[in-house]
Amino acid sequence: MQKFINAKLASAIANAVSIANKSVKAMASAIDLMVAEGLKSTDFISPKGEASKSTSSPEQFEEINAAIVAGFTPATQKLLDTPTKALTESGKHNKRYAQQQIGARRNDFKRALEKREAIAAGTTSRTRTLDEWCRDMANDGIKKCRSAEDAPFEIEAMIKALNAVLNIAKR
Repeated sequence: MQKFINAKLASAIANAVSIANKSVKAMASAIDLMVAEGLKSTDFISPKGEASKSTSSPEQFEEINAAIVAGFTPATQKLLDTPTKALTESGKHNKRYAQQQIGARRNDFKRALEKREAIAAGTTSRTRTLDEWCRDMANDGIKKCRSAEDAPFEIEAMIKALNAVLNIAKR
C-alpha cells in the first residue's frame, strides 16, 4: 500500500490536533471558572465611552487585559511594554498586531461567555442587528487581510476600506 504522507508529516498533524484539543479544553476550563466567579460577557467590553454596555470597572478591565498579556510570549510582552516611538516601523507593526491580539483574545472569552449565557437563558440563537453584522464582517475581513500573503487587490487599501465600514457602523 502506498503512503501519501510521511511519518514526519503525520506526526506534525497529530501534534497540531493535540495542541488544538488542549486549547479547546483550556478555554472551556477558563470559561467554567469565569462562570463560577460570576463574570459576565459584558465584563469583557471596554468600559470607555458613554454608550458602553460594559459591566466592568476600568480596573477590572485592565486586570483582564493584563491576564491575557501574561499568556503571551515573553518577547511579545516586552514588545508591548516598549514605547512605540522607540520601535522601528516593523516593530510598530508587530506591536499594533500584538495589541489587536489582546482584543481578539478578550473577544474570544466574551463570545464563549455569551454562548453560556444564552444556553442558561434558553436563547441559543443569536440575532445580530445590521450594524453588528457589518462590524463582524469588517473585522473578519481585516483579520483575513492581515494574515494574507497575497490577494487580487491592494491589501492595505482593503483594510482601510474595512476600517471605514467599522467607523460608519459605530454611529
